[in-house]
Amino acid sequence: MRTPVAHVAVISVMALVLAPGCGSMMKSWDTVTGKSDRADRKQSTVELNSAGRKRLAALPGLSGDDADRIIANRPYEKRRDLVRKGVLSESKFDKIRDAVYVDHEKN
Repeated sequence: MRTPVAHVAVISVMALVLAPGCGSMMKSWDTVTGKSDRADRKQSTVELNSAGRKRLAALPGLSGDDADRIIANRPYEKRRDLVRKGVLSESKFDKIRDAVYVDHEKN
């Protein structure tokens, strides 16, 4: 008959052997589920031609009025159109430049 100490020792050894593989398992899980940095980036940025007022107004430095002007002046071919069309000032555009994009597949 084995003692409880032997059981603990076996379990400890198994944990040490299996633990390094668990970290690499997360990376492969992301691969299997289709997660990618590009998909994550698109989820954290706002598409100018389809985003709602609430999402646009939540961008840094923008108000509800700014969001309304963005919506009223759609469609956009480039994010720089926000300044070209007079929707936002250069300084406001600089604050949100990296948080917005235009999806060319939708146009």
